[in-house]
Amino acid sequence: MSDDHEPTRPHLRVVSEETPPPSQANDALVIGSAIIAALCGVGFAVGLVLETSIAVYGTALALGLLALGFGARRYFSDLFPDIEAVEPRHPEQDADDEPVAAIAPLERRSVLRNALIGAGGVFGVSLLAPVPSLGPAPGDELKRTDWRRGTRLVTTDGEPISAENVATGGVATVWPEGSINNEISAVILVRVGDARFRQPTNMEWIVNNELVAYSKVCTHAGCPVGLFREQDNALFCPCHQSTFDAVRGAIPTFGPTARALPQLPLGVDEEGFLIALGDFTEQVGPAYG
Repeated sequence: MSDDHEPTRPHLRVVSEETPPPSQANDALVIGSAIIAALCGVGFAVGLVLETSIAVYGTALALGLLALGFGARRYFSDLFPDIEAVEPRHPEQDADDEPVAAIAPLERRSVLRNALIGAGGVFGVSLLAPVPSLGPAPGDELKRTDWRRGTRLVTTDGEPISAENVATGGVATVWPEGSINNEISAVILVRVGDARFRQPTNMEWIVNNELVAYSKVCTHAGCPVGLFREQDNALFCPCHQSTFDAVRGAIPTFGPTARALPQLPLGVDEEGFLIALGDFTEQVGPAYG
């Protein structure tokens, strides 16, 4: 039994204590693992930047993590003494007494700790290598579509469309001219006939008091809204049955979604073709950010 620890644990009765001796072999393992981890981190970054095979930089990443974990394990393996002690439970024992777990670590060479910290730092910095491959920041591109003021509405065949091309009680899928099949810009055009539009519909964006355009991208999960029921002017998303009122600003009336379909500012050009008066003023598709 060692007397070195008695002053720091006066209320513990130490049964046995084994202090692991310093081991040059263990120190070599720690330092070697740190060096391997740092080299593998550099190899991972270089391999990724040079666009080598995924097997190359993937192996470097795996070996680096393994070496770093092994080195940390070996570093802590002989850092604490192995102690068996009995802690008496006396009624008058102070609650602030030091617990059994408060075992001070042994003094070891700081070079081992510094080697692991350095290797971890190098390895951590190497993990920033994939960042440039993400490309430039998107800015507000995710909030904009290809609709601009004066852009004509065209069919999937690229033909411009006029108000007369949509039957009463009918719908049509249209796109910005020059951006056919750009899904985020898809629009469903609805001609409601004799129904009267109500708030929150923007009355200034309606043509002939009967033609309105909404984003075709469902605000729940991004599925295409493609079904229309003339009886109650309801737009449907077939994926999860979200339902929108086409004469009340496409507000949701049934299903999981909580947001209305954004309304496209709609107008007519000098030739009688339908055009956009600008981009959507609300976020298209599911909410994010």
